[in-house]
Amino acid sequence: MTVRPNYCKGVIIAHGKSELLLAEHIKSNLHLNIGIYSSKNGKENIQINSLMTVLNNNIFKNKRGLRQKYFIEEKNRKYVNFFVMPIMDLDDADEKNIEKYKNREMFKDHWLYDYIIPIWNDRNLDKVLYDLKIIREMPDDKEKGKVYEEVFPTNDGQVYIEKVNGLMKKFESTDKTNMNVFVRKCLDNVDKFE
Repeated sequence: MTVRPNYCKGVIIAHGKSELLLAEHIKSNLHLNIGIYSSKNGKENIQINSLMTVLNNNIFKNKRGLRQKYFIEEKNRKYVNFFVMPIMDLDDADEKNIEKYKNREMFKDHWLYDYIIPIWNDRNLDKVLYDLKIIREMPDDKEKGKVYEEVFPTNDGQVYIEKVNGLMKKFESTDKTNMNVFVRKCLDNVDKFE
């Protein structure tokens, strides 16, 4: 029996704690090899306006830095089945930068341009989840971690595709986010051979 390499399928750049916990929830329920990058474990927010600073740090600024951190499949010097998805709230950026983020113009000069898929929440993930009735009330910053750990627990057990699929359907039902793109990409990358 041949063992297949467990390549990293993508990297999430999490805006803050809520996005980090959601990404960890999906990653653990699908047993998916994705990287999750955040600032101080989600305690500091990464804003749209500072996203290029992150993409120019030691990890993302060139192929060597990314290769040192993640084991990514390559063919003909191109990454295979790989994505970089920043998950950002829109409430802390001006309309010009929001548009550049959504249409990917912001990334046009970055070497990872072909792999970047911007994910957004209008105005923020808390509001989206509240509107979708995934959370019962808007958490304040002190209780946010606890609320999201309860709503999006990590899973050390078996793959749980149904749970993630249900979440994707909820995200598909609103135009306040494109989070369904992230969830769909993760579902499409579940290793069918496990």
